[in-house]
Amino acid sequence: MSKTRQSFTIHKVKNILENLQKILPLVLQVFTMLGSVGKMLKAFGRMLPWLILVAALGGAGYYAVLNYKDPYKCVDNEIYELIQWDSNVYKFKGGYCV
Repeated sequence: MSKTRQSFTIHKVKNILENLQKILPLVLQVFTMLGSVGKMLKAFGRMLPWLILVAALGGAGYYAVLNYKDPYKCVDNEIYELIQWDSNVYKFKGGYCV
């Protein structure tokens, strides 16, 4: 290998090493950040079943409130009771309502 080519190769290697010295702290920061992200994901994985349960209970409550049907109706100051939940048929229950 000629002296010129050898010095050119050494110069290239020095440039590469200098660039690595500049980049390595950033790479280490990224890996440190990935570790903390992994811890957060692990904690989120533990909370996920509880979050799903709370969301399901909230959704069921919301559905129940929107679809609630009062089993009693006041018509002409008299009380009528709903016969079946899936119908609009009421029977006379008796008594007075205000």
